[in-house]
Amino acid sequence: MSSTQAEPELTDEQILAFEQQIKDQEAQKIPLVCQDEPLSKLEEEFKDNDSFLRKIKNLSRNHRKIRKCRGDGNCFFRAFAFSWFESALHDKAKYETALAHLKNTPKLLEKSGFQTLAFEDFYDVTLEQFEKIPSYASDPDLFLANFQSEEISNAIVMHLRFVTSAYLRVHADDYEPFLVAEMISIDEFCAMHVEAFGRESDHLQIIALTKALDTPVQVIYLDGSDDAEAAVHEFWPNEEDKGQREPLQLIYRPGHYDILY
Repeated sequence: MSSTQAEPELTDEQILAFEQQIKDQEAQKIPLVCQDEPLSKLEEEFKDNDSFLRKIKNLSRNHRKIRKCRGDGNCFFRAFAFSWFESALHDKAKYETALAHLKNTPKLLEKSGFQTLAFEDFYDVTLEQFEKIPSYASDPDLFLANFQSEEISNAIVMHLRFVTSAYLRVHADDYEPFLVAEMISIDEFCAMHVEAFGRESDHLQIIALTKALDTPVQVIYLDGSDDAEAAVHEFWPNEEDKGQREPLQLIYRPGHYDILY
């Protein structure tokens, strides 16, 4: 009779936790926000993927650079935040307008039921960094360095997650119908998929954040289709604003967002 014991089988939860651990370890190898680099770097990354490569080459007609963000599940919020801050570096009017929207977010959070104690630290860091934008205009390296700081960068991500959640909760009647298939309430969705640090984002989060901060976003989607051009989705706070302002530009490939220039 053999004394060798069979290895215990892992549960689904243990397998998911192990896969997440590997993902987190890989993510740690790159900065939270990277230096911008030529779009040709993305071509090199997907040189063996014909459908992606074809779309990237066509993108180069109108775009020249990409800025990668760490793939830690927070990439949409981090890419949005950096791009939003950066768009105001050399535009005083845009800076003042965005700052006013940011200063209004505590009212939205309180209206949705958030306690001040839950969000004030994240808000304070975000506001402090945004108010430094005029000085960052002459010191872009410090601007990037602060977004690479986990303490600062993650606080900004959490504030934007809470703002997104607050908007969805306040406008639950508009967005809860989209959750019928999931059979969960807007409160459950926000708790599990919006406020949870490291949870990936989808269209509802993008729509809510663009409306909450009155900031349009254009997302270019890379996928495995046979199309020569990448699909472009635009998210406008109001339809009447469409085409009247320059949206933030992000690029998406399955499971990940980066910044496009």
